[in-house]
Amino acid sequence: MSLNHISLNHFRNIEALSFQPSADINIIYGANGSGKTSLLEAIYFLSHGKSFRTNKQKLLIHYEQDACIVHGKKQHLNLSIPVGISKNKQGETQLKIQGQASRKISELAQLLPVQVITPESYELFFGGPKERRKFLDLGVFHVEQSFFNAWRQFNKILKQRNALLKSRPHNYAEQIKFWDVEFVKVADQINIARKAYIERFNAYFFDKIVGQIPIFSGLELRYDAGWKEDLASTLKANFERDVKLGYTSKGPHKADFSFFINGHSIENIFSRGQLKLLLYALKITQNTLIETETKKQSILLIDDLPSELGEETMKSVADLLKLCQSQLFITAITAESISAVVEPIQREKKMFHVKHGSLTT
Repeated sequence: MSLNHISLNHFRNIEALSFQPSADINIIYGANGSGKTSLLEAIYFLSHGKSFRTNKQKLLIHYEQDACIVHGKKQHLNLSIPVGISKNKQGETQLKIQGQASRKISELAQLLPVQVITPESYELFFGGPKERRKFLDLGVFHVEQSFFNAWRQFNKILKQRNALLKSRPHNYAEQIKFWDVEFVKVADQINIARKAYIERFNAYFFDKIVGQIPIFSGLELRYDAGWKEDLASTLKANFERDVKLGYTSKGPHKADFSFFINGHSIENIFSRGQLKLLLYALKITQNTLIETETKKQSILLIDDLPSELGEETMKSVADLLKLCQSQLFITAITAESISAVVEPIQREKKMFHVKHGSLTT
């Protein structure tokens, strides 16, 4: 059920590269600038159709080349499913699944559930509600079948409502009333799906994870749907304000969640190392739920694992990764620097050395 073959052409500083990773743990080590992170980025690109490092997609294409290509083979049950994605300098993307062209990145994402942890992943805590919604909705997307269509429908309705608000109507006109009925109906579907997912997330997180890490004692997750009480009444009450703003200020597009300990926000209590540990716990919980409910092995990409982790925190990361059955791709400058984390994990391990965009085992 893992990604058992990966090949790259003209991706970042990698001209051509192909390898067969382990279904369990893959350690990719080498000097800074050697191409370690580019390998992780390529796997993420194969699932999400974009980079986790930059919004400038042209940067993914190797110097003086017209396009980059990433291919993989996903083992699922008794099937080996070939998948591929390419992007050219004009910004055009082509997708293939089992040799058939596809137009939907969501089909790749469904097949390859991929999450990433990087030294910049603190955005989940400090990057605002948008980053936390992205994390939440990734999980809901995989385990709640109706969510994706509801979310797409909601975004169309939201655009219509915002366009009407920008026309600065003088009263709560019939057009707004019509779109608000649709807005509320789909918003409720999204909220129900999110709350159902959070309930299952909490059950695993607080039962299996929190007890493993003493600093998590007393942790509390609070979910904000993006509005309080009745949404239809809220939209009507906020109409004049929304007209002035030119956009809809309440709804599922404003949802958020946060963590507290004894009533205090964890951002004000935890060190960066402790926040990184919580990040591992959240990602592992999410991948575990996806795997349990979809029967697909998830992929967890960990870039520069030792970054900002002390000796004790590294031990806690090892304890968390023991609970993780995802296919792991871990980068570090040296293999020795992460031995304390990976050696205690009783799973198959493969080592790959990256140098100047080339890979050796």
